[in-house]
Amino acid sequence: MRAHRNAVAFYRHMASRLSRYLRTDPTELEKRGVLDAHLGIDNRLFVDPQLLSKLTIAEFKDSRRDLDKYLSDVIRLLSLSRQRGDVAWREARQRMTFREEHGAALGYSNAGGYGRGIGRHLAAALVDRGKEIVDLGVKDPEIFELIGLFQEKFSPDLLSDMAVGILRKRFLAYTQRVAAELKLGGLLKFRIDGEDWTLPMSPDAKRGLVFVPSNALSDLPVALDPSEIGEVAAFNAEVRRAWNAIVAVASKEKRQVTKREIRELFFSSPKNLADLVVVYRNAAAEGYDFADDPEGLFSWDFIGRAAAAANPLTIQTKQPRSMDELWTVLRSIVRQFKKNIEENKLYEMLYREDGRPRHEVFAQRLFFAVADAYCDANNVDLSREVNAGNGPVDFKLSIGYKGRILVEVKKSSNSSLLHGFETQLPAYARSEDTEDSLYLIMRVSGSEAAIRDVLELRDKQAAAGKKVPEIVVIDARTRPPASKR
Repeated sequence: MRAHRNAVAFYRHMASRLSRYLRTDPTELEKRGVLDAHLGIDNRLFVDPQLLSKLTIAEFKDSRRDLDKYLSDVIRLLSLSRQRGDVAWREARQRMTFREEHGAALGYSNAGGYGRGIGRHLAAALVDRGKEIVDLGVKDPEIFELIGLFQEKFSPDLLSDMAVGILRKRFLAYTQRVAAELKLGGLLKFRIDGEDWTLPMSPDAKRGLVFVPSNALSDLPVALDPSEIGEVAAFNAEVRRAWNAIVAVASKEKRQVTKREIRELFFSSPKNLADLVVVYRNAAAEGYDFADDPEGLFSWDFIGRAAAAANPLTIQTKQPRSMDELWTVLRSIVRQFKKNIEENKLYEMLYREDGRPRHEVFAQRLFFAVADAYCDANNVDLSREVNAGNGPVDFKLSIGYKGRILVEVKKSSNSSLLHGFETQLPAYARSEDTEDSLYLIMRVSGSEAAIRDVLELRDKQAAAGKKVPEIVVIDARTRPPASKR
């Protein structure tokens, strides 16, 4: 079965694009509005409910209306509920429970390429929070799209899962039509929600793959972006003053504003919540700019492989059979990557055109693309996988030999730089020489304090006779033009 062969090939190369997996022309996917995602890793894109009304795809006509109706029904149940756990409350919780969206081709943060879903415990928390809002007199369906501002553990991927779950049949119909038009091989029938659907096989060879329209996606839905609250003119002066005070305290304490602080701000007055809904409803939602790809969500693979091709590396050991040989291969790759960043101007790719730094995940994926390209170019028989989320690149010895090295890539500006290093130490204490680690720090800011803290901890642990991760620091700071040096 071709679908099964595709799945096997996919797991050998975890960063495969959807078009490559389907063996179809990427322009044909683009014509039909399908996101050509990197499968198996987090693409950091989410179905934004605010964009649904802009879709011109037939299967999504009036999808925003359907979403609003579904959530309005939940709000009506909460209005009828008199206490937690009564019939209306339980029915609302059931409607806010969404299984994992296994087949949605978005990537997401776990290895199967799907979202986490909203289980009963989180659904109960959402219903409780929704009940608080309803009791304050705010009964707009959008409150559940905004609830990520107030509720811990509710992130953009869960808002996306909620939207896909409510509109599941529309996504399935879209996928079925496009798959038929493209005459994809290996299509199978899947029984979903009591209906038969003809879909491509998902990379795990267990379920159907579901296409997602790129025009429904943003890198951060406006519902979950609190950064501009203090500048929104529609909020009254009291809200803006309170917000600025919260931000000032958080900044002084060198932390992010908490969801609890945001919740207290808006729940202090029904008017504050009502104004928030109006601001959200009137917000000009914008989908992700795939043409310019400002965050490098898709270009990292091309950029990394192009850099590797322009600056070739010769690797002598083709089939590492010991940890020493594996370390030799990896260190040669890291040395060349460091040279590419510091001397061959690859550092420029870590910043947007306006000079702002790209997210740390871009640096992580960039390293993976370079390392993967060097292994391919040298026919190195070495398993390497990029972690599905924002984590390490995993290098493993070939089948039949034990051993692996995790490469953790962190920017020096990451507030968890020291903590990330500390979390690897207990893992080292439990290891039996089958897992090693390399901590790759990309220096992007002027201060060396955070890097110095990591190095001092490394030296202290090593002096105590403990096994510690290897550390490599790469200078990825921007350089002035040659004429100004």
